[in-house]
Amino acid sequence: MKSLLFTSKVIQSLNSKTRTYTVWDTQVPALGVRVYTDGRRFYVTHLSIPNKTLAAVGQLTLKKVRQHVRALQASFLDKETKPIRLIRFDALVKEEWADKVCKGWKLSTQGTASSALKKHLLPEFGRFPVSCIDSCHVHRWFDELSQSYAGTANRNLDVLRSIFKYAVKQGYCIDNPCDGLKQNRKRKLNRFLSLDELARLHKALTVVSKQGDMEACCCQVLELVLLTGCRISEVTGLQWSFVKGREWHLPDSKTGAKVVYVGKEAQQLLSDIPKQAWTQRSESHDDVFMPLRRFVSRSTKVSMVWQQVRALAHIEDVRIHDLRHTFASYAVLEGYPIPMVSKLLGHTRLSSTLRYAHVDEAHVSQSAEAIGEVISGILSGQLVSNPKARKVRASKPKPMKSPPKRRGRPIKVIPELTDEEVERFRYEVDFWDW
Repeated sequence: MKSLLFTSKVIQSLNSKTRTYTVWDTQVPALGVRVYTDGRRFYVTHLSIPNKTLAAVGQLTLKKVRQHVRALQASFLDKETKPIRLIRFDALVKEEWADKVCKGWKLSTQGTASSALKKHLLPEFGRFPVSCIDSCHVHRWFDELSQSYAGTANRNLDVLRSIFKYAVKQGYCIDNPCDGLKQNRKRKLNRFLSLDELARLHKALTVVSKQGDMEACCCQVLELVLLTGCRISEVTGLQWSFVKGREWHLPDSKTGAKVVYVGKEAQQLLSDIPKQAWTQRSESHDDVFMPLRRFVSRSTKVSMVWQQVRALAHIEDVRIHDLRHTFASYAVLEGYPIPMVSKLLGHTRLSSTLRYAHVDEAHVSQSAEAIGEVISGILSGQLVSNPKARKVRASKPKPMKSPPKRRGRPIKVIPELTDEEVERFRYEVDFWDW
């Protein structure tokens, strides 16, 4: 955020905004005033403890606060420090960090880091010696970027923290100025499609796919994301050599190499793609979705078509990634265990899968009512001993009558799942017939 020469009038003129922000003093740069959305103002500093609150505005005079911060600065200067190796930030990144650290990351992560350096980090910190970049400077940059691009600021902070972690190890600076700096709070997105929304989505995909080859290609990608629970990058990057009958052998994904088990609906969709036509046009390429090859970012093109699809289906608040949420959520509502859903999604930790295990509001409401009746019965003494638990069913889709499926009892939760169990589940999932 910008810096101002603090006076009592200037501080009182700082009004609340939709986001919390910080303004820094030009006379004592380590002193700032943080203004919260409810109008509260606090003096803060990043000396000793990053983002440390000193006092509420009004509890101490500006003069006393400045004296206190100057005293903190003096105490830091008096401390003994080990010799520092001097190097500029941009030189450190290009000559050492890029090869020794970033090169070992996944290609997609390397791309994120390269973009962060080019657009934000090098323009801001590149000309400074690494040892001269302190927590005040970092927090000021992060706060300013967060005002417009909160998510971008979080990703940039991860890269910057890695650079300074390396710098500390090599003796270019004593402390990591990113330590103690918290990322912006992420929005909790809890969205998956209802039965009615799935029906509207199916119709919208059918309509948009008739607009041209590119639209049809993108709609096929969207359907596969829904039918398989794969990430959009895994589908757009699919190659025919990866497809082995009922399985997709992906050599690389967010969590590394994995096998995706696909159901009959996804297999049928792949069989409808004009493989021979694309092969004749470019025999050197094996991509399933050849029309997307001419775009630098295939996912971006699919997202453009998705804007049309979701507007036509009246689901403007739904993201492409919510189709993956939908796949996982209906699997859970159908009674399949979290370990199986985790394997289907390719998660390495069950905690990641739990984020997708949504339940609908009707289910929550019914459960709350049933539990309330039980507690009320206990308090009134009307509850019989060993009462049978009331079974509250979620408003979930009905399974098809043909072919017959085992819906009597949910699959037993086990720590490890065989490939046969996962494959059997794939064949039981059929979104478009729900």
